Amino acid sequence: MPGTVTVFNCYNEPITSLSVSGNGVGDIPPASPGGDGKPLKYTPSGKAIPRSKHAEQGKFAIGDNAVQIPWNSFTGTTTITIPNPTTAPVSLDDNLILYVTTNKAILVLERGFVLQTFDVKTAVNLEAEEAEEAQEQAPA
Repeated sequence: MPGTVTVFNCYNEPITSLSVSGNGVGDIPPASPGGDGKPLKYTPSGKAIPRSKHAEQGKFAIGDNAVQIPWNSFTGTTTITIPNPTTAPVSLDDNLILYVTTNKAILVLERGFVLQTFDVKTAVNLEAEEAEEAQEQAPA
């Protein structure tokens, strides 16, 4: 049975409707702010996304996967390449970990071996910016 890619949000804003290859796969809460009864400060929140051999909706497939990461104040985009088991030391059944930050995504085997890092490109979320401008211009 194919493994999963657990995506961890390392930023202090929620990811709303993470997209993998054009398909929404859900939300991921922000990293923990810490405090009583909460995980240690900066602990990332995560969501397990299924893997597949070939492209399927809502799954990470072997090869290139376009990922869109919409945080509240901006959106990040990257292409995550899941290694082919015929050319890399990773099986389709292996569970992978993907740490998402505002400038990099780090793909890791569950055994702690970093497979690859990817640049995350960000753009200011225009809707958030426009809403802020409208609020500033509203009469008091």
